[in-house]
Amino acid sequence: MLNMIRHKLSRLCRGRPQNILLSIVILLLFSLYLTYNTQDSLIESEGSDKVSRTRTPRPMHGHNAGDDSDNVVQQRNILEGIEQEEEEGEEEEVVVKDEEEKPPIESTLLYKYLQQLEQTYLDDVNDVRKIVKVKGQEDVIARDLPLYEQAFKKRHFAMKAPPWYKPTVANATSNNAKNNMQPVTLPHESEWVGWMVLLCMAFTDGDGAECLEKESFPKLANYQKINRIPGIRNILWRKDGFCNTMNQARRIPALKKSQISPLCWVLPNQYEQFLGVADGLGTDVRWVFKSTSPGGTIQVLQPTKERDYAKVKQFNNKKTVVQEYFPNPLLVFGMPVNIRAYVLVTSINPLRAFVHSEGLVHFRHDYPRGFKKIPNRTWFLAQFKHFLVHNFGTEAAEIAFQNMEAAIVETLLIAESSLAAHFGAFTTHPWEERYRCKNCFQLLGFDVIFNSTLHPMVVEVNGQPYLQANSEVGGWASNTIKQNAVEDTVGILFSATPVARDVAEAVRSMQLNNVGITGVNCHSSHHLCLTNEDLLYLLDSRREAINKASFRQLYPAKDSFKYDSLVRDLQRFVASQYHLNDISPYNQMGAHATSPTTRHNTADLQNVISNVEQYYYRKKVEALLADEMNGASIPEHFGNRTYGASRRSGLGDGAINNMFNLDPLFGDPKYDRPPCNDDPATMPFLSAFHFDPPLNLTPTFDPMVTEYEATVPHDMVLIKVWGFATSCDSEARLEDKLGASRPSNYTLGVGENRISMFVVDITHSEPWVSNSYTVNVYRQSVEEGEEQAWEDDQPHHVCSLVQDCDLPFISDGPCGLNRVLDVRWPDVIVDQQKLPVCESGNSPGRWLIPCSQCSNKSSCYWKEARWLPYDCRHQILPRQQLRQCLAGKDLLFIGDSTNRGIMYYIMEQLNGTLTEWDKTHNIKVYSNLNNNQTSVSFAYYPQFWLPAGERPVFDKALYELLKHSKAAKNNGDTVVVVGGVHWLATHHLNVLKQALKRKGLSNVKLVMKGLGAGFHQPVDGIHCLTMGEQRKVFIHNTGLLDYASNAGFEVVDTFNMTMARYKDFVQGKCACHFHKVEEVRPTDDPDDDDNILYHVTGDINSLYSEILINRICQ
Repeated sequence: MLNMIRHKLSRLCRGRPQNILLSIVILLLFSLYLTYNTQDSLIESEGSDKVSRTRTPRPMHGHNAGDDSDNVVQQRNILEGIEQEEEEGEEEEVVVKDEEEKPPIESTLLYKYLQQLEQTYLDDVNDVRKIVKVKGQEDVIARDLPLYEQAFKKRHFAMKAPPWYKPTVANATSNNAKNNMQPVTLPHESEWVGWMVLLCMAFTDGDGAECLEKESFPKLANYQKINRIPGIRNILWRKDGFCNTMNQARRIPALKKSQISPLCWVLPNQYEQFLGVADGLGTDVRWVFKSTSPGGTIQVLQPTKERDYAKVKQFNNKKTVVQEYFPNPLLVFGMPVNIRAYVLVTSINPLRAFVHSEGLVHFRHDYPRGFKKIPNRTWFLAQFKHFLVHNFGTEAAEIAFQNMEAAIVETLLIAESSLAAHFGAFTTHPWEERYRCKNCFQLLGFDVIFNSTLHPMVVEVNGQPYLQANSEVGGWASNTIKQNAVEDTVGILFSATPVARDVAEAVRSMQLNNVGITGVNCHSSHHLCLTNEDLLYLLDSRREAINKASFRQLYPAKDSFKYDSLVRDLQRFVASQYHLNDISPYNQMGAHATSPTTRHNTADLQNVISNVEQYYYRKKVEALLADEMNGASIPEHFGNRTYGASRRSGLGDGAINNMFNLDPLFGDPKYDRPPCNDDPATMPFLSAFHFDPPLNLTPTFDPMVTEYEATVPHDMVLIKVWGFATSCDSEARLEDKLGASRPSNYTLGVGENRISMFVVDITHSEPWVSNSYTVNVYRQSVEEGEEQAWEDDQPHHVCSLVQDCDLPFISDGPCGLNRVLDVRWPDVIVDQQKLPVCESGNSPGRWLIPCSQCSNKSSCYWKEARWLPYDCRHQILPRQQLRQCLAGKDLLFIGDSTNRGIMYYIMEQLNGTLTEWDKTHNIKVYSNLNNNQTSVSFAYYPQFWLPAGERPVFDKALYELLKHSKAAKNNGDTVVVVGGVHWLATHHLNVLKQALKRKGLSNVKLVMKGLGAGFHQPVDGIHCLTMGEQRKVFIHNTGLLDYASNAGFEVVDTFNMTMARYKDFVQGKCACHFHKVEEVRPTDDPDDDDNILYHVTGDINSLYSEILINRICQ
């Protein structure tokens, strides 16, 4: 009490004399009120149960028990409904009884007190007319009111709209609804009376003449609500305000490693500063220029390029906001998307917020078209999550959504800290409590974008989301989502569920001896005393959580502890920025304020509300387990803050760290980051480089060494890689500076694999690479695992291989190596030569391998392995015969990299050497082959990396190929080869034939390469097919071969031969490549770059390339 009086007097000393005198009188009266109220509470508490004591003190969550142990005090512990005596010279603590020993919650003073508060509030709500008053701007009312009108009418609210507005609810059937359609007359004495809800529909904060004057906000009754949070427009809603707010937030320590919004500037004030940064970041960075007016234009420009600089110069005297274009945005079918999340804030300072589970996903054009929305391309949020699950896995999708919610909460906490100063203008006298906007709520629209590693960023916040019905085709989806969001908003705000019992049990479970309740047991030994307003906040939070419908609880929530660091830093930042150290509750002593009308802020209540939400969550899980597991209990540490904190050892309290830190899948301590270092000298170094399975690095890992080598056996096709930076301001990322910073799977192809780990400085808006580490992993070929050298005269078993047991794509077929009885290996060679030449490229076959034992793979001689059809043989043409066959021919390849491998093999066989090689993804033409008698050209299709709307369609890609090739002849001298791993379908074959017919080339020779092995390893950015999906590809390939054969194509079946030996792939995420092009340097001068030759390696690629040659030359 003395602290509070001192605080009040310190403020009044700066006021006028008459204010000082009046304030002294008020403070004295208030002191008398508290004294008698406490005495009454103590009298009521007589006769309660006694408690046992122990002499070992136990401070809770780092708070001191107080400094008044020398005083003899008889006090009521409201959390247990028991008495506690503190004797002079003794250190004592309340021992928590077992659950069954605790008195019934109904008998505790805490429950009775909460029930009384709740009943008073609910009685007030039930005693007033349910009237909604509508004010604002005419165009906004006409646009957005119909959805609100429907929602409120369903709950029997009467609407008082402007006279010009025509109600849209004309088909109400209930008597109440019918009565609600009648005109409503409101009192005219004051603008703040006569209504329960004020709907402010305007592009303003609503604290003016268009809605409700600023002075009227503090006068509202507890049951009244207004859908505006004053000040939020200039802090979050306006584009320039959002930019300024988030730029200020970058100075907060807890946000240094958590970039939740793009780098931005407000022009023209920061024009020169922006140009300096844009020049420094270079030509690879793009910038989004946004008009500050609602619905303004958007341009994506690069000031470093001359064509764009002329446009940028106009902003030297024109107001706009420029944001860094989000690097590496997540593409959905080649197009960037943004998430529109509907966020309902029902309390500010302390914060309470929810996000609707049915947001919208807008598809957009890429930067060349200004990131504009694509009409009629909108998804439900559930569809987007399904996409993430399908392409990245369930765990990654869950973490992405958790991170998005964390970014939203962090943004709201930042805004709340700025609003605290804004609310100071709502009180006119220094003795008045600071305004907390407890009557305010607002539905916000958050625009969020993910990058390719699923890191979210908030790019905009809309305070008046567009809620008009969409009349376009497909608009029903967005209409349904908007309607549900509004109806759930009304439902969450005006529910009357009694929750006093839940809150009482939760508060009692906290066991916080340093928390009291004002007017009941608030003492100087308490670090915090909950006021009536705080208890009402807890009651409202629980009531809204129970009635949240399709909303998800953002804050407070069971994991709110992860915002501890941010909340503390924001508290200190606001106090220093706005000089609030002498104003309660921003000074330390002011936290002991005991006025029942005080509402503590988020920072003060963070520990309490986090514990309360953990209790609700724990009880919910216990109930589920009791139902599903016959009473099984959850682990003792479940939901315990200490346990959760230990999991994040070394990570700080950040809400958005590496994705895997939030993923329950990675409970193994080996994924926990070790303690980091604040020494700037350590920023370029890794503290650890991890692999699973482990690698034997040469040399042994040392942070000062950046190049390593390792060798792994043939069967190790996948490895998990992760690392940790030594510095707290650095992060280890795989492959590039924007790569994954979490454990990531990496495919290991046969031969050399280069794995790079970049150490990046994350204190900047754009990550800076400070160092890189490389591990060259050599994966042995299957031949290198052979136990002994091949000897012709030794007896060998003949073993057949149809499919690998690790990838059994034929559900009812044998797998692994199986002995062919009564056959010797020399007989296999002789018998094969007696078979006729195959008349097609899809003759059924299998691999035959000589082995000492078919049960021992390492005893096989894989260099001798052969793919042999059952009833025929594929011949290998000598080079001279190949040259004769291909003389005068034009070979046109269209497809992906597997087709490109065949093309380069044929070119090398044709010329004897390969002098040119290009990993092209476009059009490539080679005319200098076979003494200029043969031309080969290639078109890459499909171009997956382009946005779906910009990819050339199949026939256009073919036309481009024909245009760049020689004049094609309408006969067998023109050969068109089409094929790919998994994308090819009958549709493409039909399009190919129709396009050639339009070009007068219907008589050319057509060859189709079938599908192949690939996409069987779970790596980032690549869809991994399930076993069921692999079997569907097998069936699809079989049908595709039959269709092509009947349509006049020569076919080459590569699926069975590659699937049976799928582990023989070379480096590449898709695990679908069976060829590699290697440099061959002159032996006499290895540094001669002008005479480099190339050689195509890969036995399986050679095999199906020879089969294709047979089909061309047959």
